[in-house]
Amino acid sequence: MNDFDVIVVGAGHAGIEAALAAARMGLRTACVTMRLDRIGHLPCNCSIGGPAKGHIAREVDALGGQMAVTTDYALTHIRRVGTGKGPAVQTIRAHVCKTLYPQIMQKVMGEQANLSLIEGVVLTVLSLGGKVTGLRMMLGGQVVDLNARSVVLTTGTFLNGLCHEGSKKTVAARSGDQASTDLSTFLRDLGVNLRRFKTGTTPRVKSSTIDFTKTPPLESEPEAGPVSFVHDRTYPVHALLPCWQTKTTAEMHAVIHENLHQSAMYSGQIEGVGPRYCPSIEDKIVRFADKLSHPIFLEQEEWDSESIYVQGVSTSLPADVQIKMLRHVPGLENVEMIRPGYAVEYDMADPLQLTTHLMSKLLEGLFLAGQLNGTSGYEEAAGQGIVAGINAARWAQEEVPADFARSNSFIGVMIDDLVTKGVDDPYRMLTARAEHRLLLRHDNADQRLTPQGREVGLCDDRRWTRFIDKYEKIQMGRSVLENAFLYPAHNEFLTDAGTAELPGKISLFDMMKRPEMNLQKVLDLAQASGIGVSISDDVQVREQLELAGAYDGYIQKQEKLVEQSKRLEEMRIPAQYDFMNMKGLSYESREKMNRIRPTTVGQASRIPGVRPSDIALLIGHLRTGQRIHATV
Repeated sequence: MNDFDVIVVGAGHAGIEAALAAARMGLRTACVTMRLDRIGHLPCNCSIGGPAKGHIAREVDALGGQMAVTTDYALTHIRRVGTGKGPAVQTIRAHVCKTLYPQIMQKVMGEQANLSLIEGVVLTVLSLGGKVTGLRMMLGGQVVDLNARSVVLTTGTFLNGLCHEGSKKTVAARSGDQASTDLSTFLRDLGVNLRRFKTGTTPRVKSSTIDFTKTPPLESEPEAGPVSFVHDRTYPVHALLPCWQTKTTAEMHAVIHENLHQSAMYSGQIEGVGPRYCPSIEDKIVRFADKLSHPIFLEQEEWDSESIYVQGVSTSLPADVQIKMLRHVPGLENVEMIRPGYAVEYDMADPLQLTTHLMSKLLEGLFLAGQLNGTSGYEEAAGQGIVAGINAARWAQEEVPADFARSNSFIGVMIDDLVTKGVDDPYRMLTARAEHRLLLRHDNADQRLTPQGREVGLCDDRRWTRFIDKYEKIQMGRSVLENAFLYPAHNEFLTDAGTAELPGKISLFDMMKRPEMNLQKVLDLAQASGIGVSISDDVQVREQLELAGAYDGYIQKQEKLVEQSKRLEEMRIPAQYDFMNMKGLSYESREKMNRIRPTTVGQASRIPGVRPSDIALLIGHLRTGQRIHATV
């Protein structure tokens, strides 16, 4: 059967979430990949989460995605990160077994209703009248056409992939996978602006050749809790593992300096732009020459193998130089290398040519997600994948697309950045990119996005029942705290608790705003004062209540800013609006708005180079010329 509603090309992190989303929404979905045994493959590190990335992983989960659920079952290591900072930054970083994780993903995909897995090579996307009609592929040595109303491309580094290890070049998407050229040709012919980006990976070394007495361990923290909101705990196959710390040395830096001319990055062999926030070790010692050392983390990739991922040493140097430099790292003096690191160049598609729903502006029904859009990281790919899958499904059903706002998710921030500002180098999510990040904490992703997941058909009854139960306990607990009061008559109990006396009454909720107080201390104080209150014992419920009380003032300020920005977001710009003939605007602003074609005034205001005076003029034109009503 060759007829589908949605076809997803690729089965990495973006492809998995896109295909599962469309299928779980009830659409006939196909996922086409070159190798079925590489579904869910982890070509780089073995980690899920980390700063900002953990936020996205939990948002994907809150919407009904698969990444976090699988992580909880394939877990080898977990710990909290950002604990020295505020709650907006704090999240979790997990390591997974690199064989078990894809095995679980392959099983989930294989058992998913409405989803067909097809192994083959896609040649082109088919269209008629400016709309997608399907795709053409090689299947079993024959050319086959598949019909669909939506196609989602999640090709990662496969488009014209070229791997570099010193002067050695290999046409490949990554180690062990052939590159694709046909889809690059299709996109270029369509008018897509293709550019070359570069990413890389690190050497893998044998654990039995490491002196772990010289590498302090970072133990797992099981108390960090599960990654998925549907779990009460994680489900590791074996006892959780540590990872280990070490660092670069002056001797290692000297080896790299002596051999920079052999680095594919520094010899001029690589044309693509590399990641700013995850640079190669060559980049680090050149750009940060004043630093005497850089941190290295040793991460075990699988339960039953010796493979150690040398986090922090991404490189395109020749293999013999890599082993030489590694042996100047404390603990790695006698290390043996399983596989050298390498860099990979690939074609990426300019995200400025996408709508906020990740649909191409050049061909209706064509969606792009993941590394193809100029991002880096598993989590960024998964976040785009689930959005593209949702909207491809809704397009196929002729339904209104789903919006993801900057004010409500890191996913929304990422997509808005991509389609409004574009990318000059591989985009990595950072907490600093989100202006309302105190509202977008990793711990409340379910409260922000699970209702939207339910609305589009991704949140099943089990997840929804669990969410409602937690939400009601939070609301009930907050009501109890806001309606129970302490008075000056209780001052002796406050003094005993080490906090200031009261001039008047105060609610238990407001007591949590005091820096020396927390939920448990407030409850103990209430008990000592003879005030009977009952709060759920659920750890997640208590965490939400404590954060709500401690940061109430800051949260209220951010919520007011969000309400103000919503006014601009609600001012829609007609799809065919003539920016070039708007009087009074600078030519630069007219040209940029005409090229990016923002759909709201809010999006227009975030286009780099567009001035506030231009936005004021745009609002005036819209009100008088298009009769769009909004108050600013």
